[in-house]
This record gives sequence, C-alpha cells and structure tokens, in this order.
Amino acid sequence: MLGLSYIALALALATSIEAKISCKCLPGKPCFPSQAVVSAFETTLSQPLIHPRPLGSVCFPNDPTFNQAACNNVKANWHNGAFRTSVPQTAQFINWEALVNSTAIDQCDPFGDVYSPSNTCFQGRVPWGVVNVTSIADIQKTVKFASDYNLKLIVKNTGHENLGRSFGQSSIMLWTHNMQNIKFSDSFVPKGAPSGTKGVTAVTIEPGVQWGTLYKAVAQRGQLVVGGIGAGGSVGAGGGWPMGGGHSVLSPFYGLGVDNIVEETVVLPSGEHVTANLYTNPDLFWALRGGGGPSFGILTSVTYRTHPAPPVTAAFLVANTTTEAGRLELFKEWVKVHPSLVDAGWAGFWPYSGTRFFLTLMAMGNPPANPKATSTLQGFYDKIATIPGVSIDLEVTKPYSGFQQWYDDNFIHSQNGIGFNYTVGDFSGVPAAVASVLIPRKNFETNTDDLANALVELSDARPFLVGGGVVSKVDPDAMAVNPAFRSMLSDITIALSWNVTTATPQEVLAVEQTVTQWADGIRAVTKSPGAYVNEAEILIPNFQEAYWGSHYPRLRSFKQAIDPKDLLIVRQGVNSEGWDDEIMCKTT
Repeated sequence: MLGLSYIALALALATSIEAKISCKCLPGKPCFPSQAVVSAFETTLSQPLIHPRPLGSVCFPNDPTFNQAACNNVKANWHNGAFRTSVPQTAQFINWEALVNSTAIDQCDPFGDVYSPSNTCFQGRVPWGVVNVTSIADIQKTVKFASDYNLKLIVKNTGHENLGRSFGQSSIMLWTHNMQNIKFSDSFVPKGAPSGTKGVTAVTIEPGVQWGTLYKAVAQRGQLVVGGIGAGGSVGAGGGWPMGGGHSVLSPFYGLGVDNIVEETVVLPSGEHVTANLYTNPDLFWALRGGGGPSFGILTSVTYRTHPAPPVTAAFLVANTTTEAGRLELFKEWVKVHPSLVDAGWAGFWPYSGTRFFLTLMAMGNPPANPKATSTLQGFYDKIATIPGVSIDLEVTKPYSGFQQWYDDNFIHSQNGIGFNYTVGDFSGVPAAVASVLIPRKNFETNTDDLANALVELSDARPFLVGGGVVSKVDPDAMAVNPAFRSMLSDITIALSWNVTTATPQEVLAVEQTVTQWADGIRAVTKSPGAYVNEAEILIPNFQEAYWGSHYPRLRSFKQAIDPKDLLIVRQGVNSEGWDDEIMCKTT
C-alpha cells in the first residue's frame, strides 16, 4: 500500500504535467463563450456568423440539411475549383475537410452509401463558425474575440492549401474570399518612403482576389503581374501564395512573387492594422515575404509591381518513350540542357507521366529576345530524336500576343491548349498528398546521371522550371523566403491520391509515406532539403530547414515577439514546434 507521501507526490506530478499542457478552447468546453456572448459578437460583424455543415451533408437522408436538389448540384460541382472557392466549407483537396486518426476517417462523402444508417456526415475539420469578412474591422473584431477566448483561429481565401492550414476542427474561420477590390497606380510610392522616391506601376488587391481575375484586369491595361499558375485561375493572389514566396512561370524574367511586392497591410495578432514595406515596419515586411501565412498577420492588401506585357513565344513538346533505356537517356539529355535553356531565356513546365514527357515553355519576345533561345531548344529536340526508344509525338512553337493569351489558351480554355492538358491535370475535389523539392542548378551541371536516374524513378511528377534568371540575382537574405530559391532552377512536385470512399487510415498513411519516400529519393541525390512551403509535405523531415533554411531562427524569434499568445499558429508554420498536428494542444 502506498504511503500518503507517495500519493501526495503522485498528485503533485500529475498536476505539474497537466499544467504543462495548453490547449485551444473548443465548443462544448466550460471556457467556450456562451451563446449570449457569441450573439453579442455577431452583432458587431458586417455579416451574420455562418455555422456551416460540410458540403456533402445535403446528400445524407439522416442529416438535417438533406436536400436532394442541392445534393445534385453539389455532386455536379464537386470537382469545380471555382465553385469550391465560392463557399467557405470546402478545400480544394478534400482530405483537409476530414479528420483522420489511426482508427477512423471522420468525413462527409456524398458518393458513398449515404442511405446506410451507419454512414454519418461528420463535421471533420470544417469550422464551427465562419466570419464572412467584408471589412478590416471584421478581421480586427474576430482577432480580439478569438484572442480573448483562446479560440482556434484559421484564415481562408480560396482553400488551395496542401496541409489543410485553412481548415481546423472546431475552429473559427476568417473567410476573406469576398474582399475583391483591385486598385491600379501608375506611380505607387510606399508609405514612409523618403521624399523624392520614384513611384512604380503597381496594383493593390484585397485578399479575396484570384489570379485568373487579376491577370485579366492587369492585361486590360497592357501590363502583366508575376503570379501563380493554376487551371481555372482560382488560386488566391492575396493570401498564402505571396506569404509563402510565390514562384511563377514568370519568375525567371521578373523574380518571385515576393520580389515584386512593394507593400502589404495586415492585421497583427494584437488586432492592430498596420502597413509594411521597406520603410515602414521593415522587419514585418521581411517576414511577410516568404515566412508563410498567416503566421505574422492576416493580409488585408498586397501591392504588386506590374510590368509591360511583351509578346511571348511558347514551345510545346510531347515525347513518348517505348523503352526504359530510352526514357533514361531522354532524362539525361534534359538534365544536361536544363541550365542552358534557362540561360537562353526559357521558363515553364516539364510534367511527365508514365512513358510520356511534356514541355510547356515560354520565352519573352516574338521571336525570343534571347538570341540563343531557338537554337538551344532545337538542339535538345534534335538530340532526343536520335535516341532509340524515343518518339516525338508533338513539337510546336507558337507566338502569342502576350502572357495573357498563352495563359488563357493553356490554363483557362483547354480546347485551345497544346500538349499537356493542365485543366485536366489540376484536380479539385479529390484527396491529395503532395511533396516538393527545390533542385539546385549545380545538380543539373555536375550530377547529371544521378539526377536523371532519380527522376526516372518517379512514374509521375509535375516539375516547374521557375528558377534562375532574375530569381538568382536577388540577395538571398533580402526577405524571409528560403535562400534555396536563389540557387534552384526547378521545383519538382509529386502528388498522389486515393479512393476517399473506401480508403482506411492505414491506406491514407501509406500514400503519405510513399510521397515522402519518392521525394526523399530526389533529396538524397540533390542534397537539397529545400522545399516550397506552398507545396507543403505532410511527413517532410525537418520542415524548418526545408521551408526557410537559415532564415528560420530569425523568423521564429520575430514570431514569438509579435504573437506571444500563439493565436496565428498553423501546422508546420513558424513556431509550431510542440503543437499537435491539429494545433489544438501544446506542451509548453
């Protein structure tokens, strides 16, 4: 029998352990605000608070929201990325709407047996409450409310997110999608700039604006802006993309997205609304440009430099390989020519799948402004045409009036596209596990065979040739984005999916592990831990080094100073060490 002293000691230890665990306050807990308090908060907002059910709930006869007509509409639009951005309770990758643990997947799948009494539409990670933001005041009031009651606060503009950071179990969401203002300036001067500072052509947008909309608006003024490329144009231009660094097919010509930001405004974790640029809050401006969102503040506007829009020349290739030896030789030639193509002024995409290898490349000018562009690319074509087991099924060079026409044809109106069909290749409404590896230039130059061997081990990949050129000329420490971007040429992304209706938790984990194993194969050869935070990997080793490299200590120190209550913590975000994957509890 234990003596009283041992019992007292055990109780003291239990109390001590309990005291070291800090958790967000969730609905149903005594700490959660009462209905009267929630109602009072709601009256201060510009729009009523939304309490969403998952999108598929209308298809479940045993759910209070059941509506067959609405269900038919939901199913018809399930894979429509634009539709998914128009409502708050949906992510582009649906596994982030679900809650997965070792024994179950709590989801709401309308394509399963919805008539089975045992099949329930679970709330999953769909938030408890949504603030439909239409003003900066909405954000400030919600930040104060969440801070006062220690609530889990998340931010969503479009839901293009590979770790589900814009969703969260029992959370309150700031949904910024409906902040859609766009403002142009022919001579933008950042706040606090010295007298006489020369203005630049620029566009200032609110966080709900999407790239498809912004590209079109900028093109109508005879200009272009460096932005994200995704089928349908539904990726957000004013949220996670710029905060994560923002690489683009235009980056080799004009720099990363963060290289083109001249000013941002944000609501801080304190609730204060501030401006950040090189002259006003420069430390915040440094962190916002690549430190990941929304870790340092909730974006209310971002101002991008705009550029003249020259004509462009596009090149398309489809090569088919009938033997493994031929496939390897093709990749060896591609790796060899990679640096020369970049130096000759080409950028773009080189996806491959099964036996087929594709190129969708772009050069500025028509004909290309760089005199080596045509001969360098033609030299690659001529070389691979002689490889046994390689056939060139399509080889097209096409002039476009400008970036906008190229983008419309290949990413908006797929019937006009050439070669790889990106509107089919970019999925919405499916589960996905994704990985990214930034491949340094030196690997293409000095490690040719090993890199080619690692690449062909992957049956499918979506690499982006978005480095070199202007990207490589920016001071690696000028902003928070990973310095690895300045020495890379291509970012290779890997993605795998699964059957959401039948998959078990173990099968989902196996897919996630496979993606990391494949990425590890590339990392082992390149010796590059660098990865793109906007293409986050669920099981990535050492996310701090992968996403931020040598900048992480400064970022974490600044984060701790600006957000001492850990209000804006996200999975694999700055200062997320110690938090569980759902950012519910932390051992302090």
